[in-house]
Amino acid sequence: DHRDLHSFPTRRSSDLPSLPAVLAGAFSRQGKGHAKNDDRYGLFDARDEIVRGAQRGAIYAVADGVGSTRDGAAAAEVVIQHLASFFSSSLHPSENLLIDVVEAADAEVRMAIGSASTVTGVWMAEKVVSIFNVGDSGVFLQREGSLHRMTPIQQRGGGLSAWVGMGPSIRHMTFLRRMPMQVGDRYLICSDGILDALTVDELSTLLAVHGDDLIDEVQQRLEDRGHTDDATMIQLRILEQDRGTPPQDATDLP
Repeated sequence: DHRDLHSFPTRRSSDLPSLPAVLAGAFSRQGKGHAKNDDRYGLFDARDEIVRGAQRGAIYAVADGVGSTRDGAAAAEVVIQHLASFFSSSLHPSENLLIDVVEAADAEVRMAIGSASTVTGVWMAEKVVSIFNVGDSGVFLQREGSLHRMTPIQQRGGGLSAWVGMGPSIRHMTFLRRMPMQVGDRYLICSDGILDALTVDELSTLLAVHGDDLIDEVQQRLEDRGHTDDATMIQLRILEQDRGTPPQDATDLP
């Protein structure tokens, strides 16, 4: 079965001052003919009680387990679990801690599983978006109508030049980029299964036409094309912070 294994409808995050107001949705689709889906994603925002209590912002991330290794799905799961630990750590929240988390995931993936995964995502806090990436998945930003890739494609000779599970060099291979948080910005966090099926120009056009319904349209395109790779996408839109609204969990927008 190659139908969607995981899907989260587009919802708004809490209006807690410490958390960004974000419209977020996601899906993950198992590739046609694949025995399992090696992709995983994490939505660590106001819908999670620990995240709300931690007041460390929000993290949205996609991990793509390398299917040619021992257990790519387990590797991707470990990466997402370690990202969750960012919110329970006793250390000060920072980009350095974020890299620590990726480094810890790298050690477990390498020594306990003997596998590999990519990871890409954003940490949103204090009106700053910290974009992070290891591998060939990617983060895209649409600002004022233009869609741009914000992360490098870490490949060499047809394979990955950086991956979670590569060893001590993971720390300096983890890409980081800061952007000011701006109301109206849209972020797409995509596994390479999305990027192999749709060009940036196609994504840009689909986003312009379908807006917040983009993930539904992308899922349908992949289904129609019988896409064979696992494919995962998180879609985010930065909203105006509503200071007059009491704190709440994720709720459907009208």
